[in-house]
Amino acid sequence: MVNVTTPDTTAPTVPASLTVSGTTSTTTNLSWTASTDNVAVTGYDVYKGVTLQGTTSGTTYSVTGLTASTAYTFTVKAKDVAGNVSPSSNIVNVTTLANTLIYCTSQGNSVASEKIGKVVLGTISNTSTGGTGYENFTAISTNTFRGTAYTITITPSWTSTKYKEGYAVWIDYNRDGDFADAGELVWSKTASTTTPVSGSFTIPATAVIGSTRMRVSMKYNAIPTSCEVFSFGQVEDYTVNIVSSTAKLIESIKVQNINIYPNPVKGAVLNISSAENATYRVINLLGQEVSKGKVENGAVSVTNINTGTYLLEITTNGQSVIKRFIKQ
Repeated sequence: MVNVTTPDTTAPTVPASLTVSGTTSTTTNLSWTASTDNVAVTGYDVYKGVTLQGTTSGTTYSVTGLTASTAYTFTVKAKDVAGNVSPSSNIVNVTTLANTLIYCTSQGNSVASEKIGKVVLGTISNTSTGGTGYENFTAISTNTFRGTAYTITITPSWTSTKYKEGYAVWIDYNRDGDFADAGELVWSKTASTTTPVSGSFTIPATAVIGSTRMRVSMKYNAIPTSCEVFSFGQVEDYTVNIVSSTAKLIESIKVQNINIYPNPVKGAVLNISSAENATYRVINLLGQEVSKGKVENGAVSVTNINTGTYLLEITTNGQSVIKRFIKQ
């Protein structure tokens, strides 16, 4: 009598309910419901995007070595002793937290005679009415794209006599908490009574993606340095969000008369007007697709999208429109 062994060709069931928790600037934790198999599940492969991140025998996995303020996607597959592999679990989207950086102090000791009146860069157009030598305007931001040139305009404000003012602008391109690295002094101007003053700079291709600090400084009769406390003038800090050139190309697609609401969206649904027979893609500011599908009943689901800023590409009748929205 000959015993014939039937090969095991049955894959485990899909790992269910993949969720994320405890995300920091460099780590996150994944957990899921165990798969079942006709013989036995031997482990799980964890994928970051399409790259194998690691393998575990349990139903939790701690991901390390991530980059701050960066969007990632994760999936899990189960496997058995015969090498059968399940389909992928649901996708979870994770955006790591920003690093907590402490920047050096810089300020003017007196704004009695002169101060910064207005700063314009991209969508930043801030008229300052503050009466202190340092103003924290990091809640005000603008998007900038790698490889693209921008012009910053600064308008001084004098109480009476026009004094000569020197200017300097820095951007922390590598987000290390200082303005000391090569190229981070993006523009400066020798002291003059010219008003307003303007200068141009290009965001380098090597700039770290995400939000970072921009420092604008105006000093009486000399060009200021980034960490200087000086007698007369003012310093203001802003936020610049650096975006990949890929996202710029996506955003440049022809705009049609389509509106989205509410924006920011706090709930599970983002409504879309005038988008019949349309499909959509949700893209993060790294140019990565995080969700896609068909527009149903004039709306798309944003339930599984993390807090942050995204681009929504809506395609209908062979044409596309890009709308920016914020998930809260």
